[in-house]
Amino acid sequence: MKYKGFFIIIMACLLLLTSAHVFAGTGKRIATAGATELLIPVGARGTALGGANMANVSGIEAMYWNPAGVALSDAGAEAMLSYQNWIGDMNVTYLAATAQMGAIGSFGLSLKTLDFGDIVETTVANPEGTGSVFSPSYLTLGVTYSRKMTDRILFGASLKVVSEKIMSTSATGVGFDFGLQYVSPVNGLKLGIAMTNYGGNMKFDGSNLERRVIMPGTEAGAVQTSVAIPPASFDLPSQLKIGVSYALGLGEDFGADVMGTFVNNAYAYDQYILGAEVAFKNMVFARASYSLAYKEGLDNDGFATSTEDYLFGPAFGFGVKFGQSIPLTLDYAYQITEFFNDAQWFTLSIGF
Repeated sequence: MKYKGFFIIIMACLLLLTSAHVFAGTGKRIATAGATELLIPVGARGTALGGANMANVSGIEAMYWNPAGVALSDAGAEAMLSYQNWIGDMNVTYLAATAQMGAIGSFGLSLKTLDFGDIVETTVANPEGTGSVFSPSYLTLGVTYSRKMTDRILFGASLKVVSEKIMSTSATGVGFDFGLQYVSPVNGLKLGIAMTNYGGNMKFDGSNLERRVIMPGTEAGAVQTSVAIPPASFDLPSQLKIGVSYALGLGEDFGADVMGTFVNNAYAYDQYILGAEVAFKNMVFARASYSLAYKEGLDNDGFATSTEDYLFGPAFGFGVKFGQSIPLTLDYAYQITEFFNDAQWFTLSIGF
């Protein structure tokens, strides 16, 4: 019975890995999902690790990577502010807060917003600009619940409301995340499974989709008629993630975690991510990760590199924790990208 839960998790991981192609899309579905802002990572620690920490992520940052880990927080309440300069000159701000409610479990609330800056409005008649500017409004509001089901098994779920608005055209959708973490009886070993961004379709609607045209077949001089362009619906970028981590003892002052995660994307290449974190007295942290994308279902199956069909290269970062009774943590992450400026993250978190 001691190893029953461990055996079940191992078998579940193997089953999901061997059947991953059932959940994945073919090569023809690459980049056909919408609301891809859901895939923009938040939190400098997890980003420096490339998401490889899905099995051992804990506390407030787990709300994005694996909601099961929220219940592992050592603090009664946490708050986090994360800011990042994303690719294409977009800025992403992320706010989150969590609270432990005893035996009931842990609850969290998060808000992610994208700042595109001012964009010059252009039309067919005025390709150089109309003199007006607009700024799209993209935000994601999340509510998370997490609980320790046993001393070894943790479960978490998140509800996310996605809103996208461009001028007078908007779309709204709802997505769900489900996560599981298992603390193995093998000392230092943890396993994690998460399904993210599962939900209904989204579709844009609004007055910007209307056009004034003269209907075909009408007489000369006929009055223009308002016609709405019917938009197609789009899916959320769903993912299935399976991760493992192992804690290494490096003496009294040092510790290290090595970890790996497989990400099965329904609308993007599958990913294999490796990461490591070294800690000194649980106060200073150094992190690094590397990810590979596997192209399947296309003419040239195989691993994609950051110089070919995959945008992201290695990531690394560091963190510093101040204080004991009210810990304040500052984290930084840097990720190498192709074709755009490299991305950077700054995260400030505090526990109570």
